[in-house]
Amino acid sequence: MFGDLAERIDNLETELVTLEEEVSRIRSRQVEILTQLDTHQVYLTDGDRGMEDWVASRLDLSRPTAHRLMTLTHTTDPWHLEQLAAGRWGLDRAAFLVKLAATGASPDLVREAATEYSLGRLWGLVEQRRRIDPVTEQASFESRYLVIQPSLDESMFRLWGQLAGIDGQLVDKALREKAGTFPVIPDQTQGQVLADALTAVCADSLTGGSEDHPGRTVTVAEVFVDANLAAPTFGEAGVTTSSGLRVGPATLSEILCEGRIRVVWTDGDKGPIANTHLTEAIPPAIRTWVFHRDQGQCSIEGCRSRYRLQIHHIHQRHNGGNHDPSNLISLCWYHHHIAIHQLGMTIDPNSPIHRRRLVGQGSLLGRAPPIT
Repeated sequence: MFGDLAERIDNLETELVTLEEEVSRIRSRQVEILTQLDTHQVYLTDGDRGMEDWVASRLDLSRPTAHRLMTLTHTTDPWHLEQLAAGRWGLDRAAFLVKLAATGASPDLVREAATEYSLGRLWGLVEQRRRIDPVTEQASFESRYLVIQPSLDESMFRLWGQLAGIDGQLVDKALREKAGTFPVIPDQTQGQVLADALTAVCADSLTGGSEDHPGRTVTVAEVFVDANLAAPTFGEAGVTTSSGLRVGPATLSEILCEGRIRVVWTDGDKGPIANTHLTEAIPPAIRTWVFHRDQGQCSIEGCRSRYRLQIHHIHQRHNGGNHDPSNLISLCWYHHHIAIHQLGMTIDPNSPIHRRRLVGQGSLLGRAPPIT
């Protein structure tokens, strides 16, 4: 029984390899045809920017595949196409070897790489030998950009762009190092953690925060609440900061939790209602005592972070919570900003005072190792 299965697997593997060899032969013929079409610049008649665009469009290929086909049309050594036509190489290996030869590599090195190097190692060899002239280097720097695009109500921001290699490495390293200090929260993707790291790095820049120097909290001076919209939607509509930023209940809760904020109740476009008020800040003596009681570190079980420590109300102030020390807890920026006010987790009031636990979205599992 097991012998029959092994034989069937061997036969399928042989058929798979044979089919790939046939694909290589077909690719070889495509290269021959494309070489002829390129001499006639057929892409100009169809309004394409170049042959790679034309090939990608006509053959329904990805740009990298179209690029590798066109790379082979530029080789002056028939040996590469002969090996492809014989089914000895795939398209990727053939294209990398052509690029390796173009870097000035000796024929002996190219022959050795053809049989002895994996595709990954071959790509690395090509990149290692690729020349970066001053014009290319300058173009890479000049093409840098960053776009920050807010949504119409500024409730969401999109960021994208590109950086020169050394600058990109610097940004990547900084974000990954910052992300490596955050606690693990189940189901968080690497992209989400890096986004949080970017926010933290920017907050540090504005307030001078670090693990050794917690820094001040970034606060909002005023919040405007349209009573006609906020009341029936439980704060999901009608709440804006003084800068015009729309916020929802979670962000509003965080703003109210952090300090001395003026809340201005309005009646639509008619202006402020008389009973505007200033939220009461935690008295300095109580704030200092809470930090002392919690030994100047985050009180969540398994977390010892001192990063951007903030005071949090276990029972929220808008639900009747007060500034009594028993209702206050020291939290690092990540547990306060991300876990509680962004992910909607809450403090278990029955957990020990120095081993507070979060509930609502799963448990925290201590510190995360650096992201690799």
